[in-house]
Amino acid sequence: MEPAVKEIVQKAHSDNAEQRRNRRLEAQSSRRNLSKEDFNLEISDKEAKTLSNLCKSGKLTVTQFRDLSRALSSKPEFSRTFLASDGCLHGLVGQLTGSDPAKQLLALQCLVNLAGQGHKCPLVAKSAGAYLITLIAGTNKTLAEHSCLVISNLCLTDSLSVPILRNLDAIENLLRLAETSPEASVTEAALQALYQLVRGEAVTGDTGMLLVTSAIKMLTSMASRDLPPIHLLWLLYSLSSHQSLHNFLANQTFLYQCVDIATYEIFQKCDSRPLVKLLTPVVRILANLAAGPDSVSVCLTLIRHPDLPAILTALLSTNYLHLCRESLWLFANIVNNESVTVQEEFVNQDLMDKLEPHAVQAIGRLDPYALG
Repeated sequence: MEPAVKEIVQKAHSDNAEQRRNRRLEAQSSRRNLSKEDFNLEISDKEAKTLSNLCKSGKLTVTQFRDLSRALSSKPEFSRTFLASDGCLHGLVGQLTGSDPAKQLLALQCLVNLAGQGHKCPLVAKSAGAYLITLIAGTNKTLAEHSCLVISNLCLTDSLSVPILRNLDAIENLLRLAETSPEASVTEAALQALYQLVRGEAVTGDTGMLLVTSAIKMLTSMASRDLPPIHLLWLLYSLSSHQSLHNFLANQTFLYQCVDIATYEIFQKCDSRPLVKLLTPVVRILANLAAGPDSVSVCLTLIRHPDLPAILTALLSTNYLHLCRESLWLFANIVNNESVTVQEEFVNQDLMDKLEPHAVQAIGRLDPYALG
């Protein structure tokens, strides 16, 4: 092909690619109530102050609401000023109870961005928490999804927000939304918020039993259709950190579900690279259960599973070092089990001969001087 013709062809391909990118951006943005201007225009300090005053008075238009959302996202210092100004947060939260769904959605987007900055999150949780729970329990799933995102950001950036939201029955309402919503994005958002609410917090009594039984039920119902949402597995990992809940998790059905997820991710997907986001919580769940009060039955169930040697071999050989570390933790919990029955079964399966070289290599990658 002549250079001139080749240049024209390349330019045509480049123009087509740019048009496709623009169309894709417009399609994605339209679903989020965004326009191309939201990515290009900068909000000045004077404009930001004007938006704050309009928010106090409740006179923001839809366009001005978008500008406010962008300012809260792109200007961390504006978030501090906004929260420090009397009436701004009250005016923003007041929009959640309005009759205009577009302004309600934009108010939630502002709260998502505000919570993501991490300033005075407990204050935001106290002011908006009850309204967020009401929207989560409502019929508008778009508003419910964005309310879940606000809760996730509040809990993620400041743990002091967690008890405030839990006292408003956030866990029960989020769990109900996750169980009943037919839309995957809404379910994932609800599960993400649930994980942030229980991560690092004590979950006992009726609440713990409700969470773990519902999570297992969702895992079972989703296993027949598709892989479970990532945050469902992270929620189960968080619950497996509480030994009082192990009696709900340490059974063959649940353990085999975890092993099946690992088997699919490592060996049966078209993509040869494992999806680390799914494998990491699965390995951590198994490691927690293998060191808990029901460790004997858990270890025996895992040892007798025909896929365990191949799974551990693949995980110990992976280049994802954090996953390699988690797999060593699981392997060590099985090897160091004090039960004679577990030790005999481990020897009878020849697992040490199969896995020891891979474990040694994994330790060497993590710490070159550990075995020196």
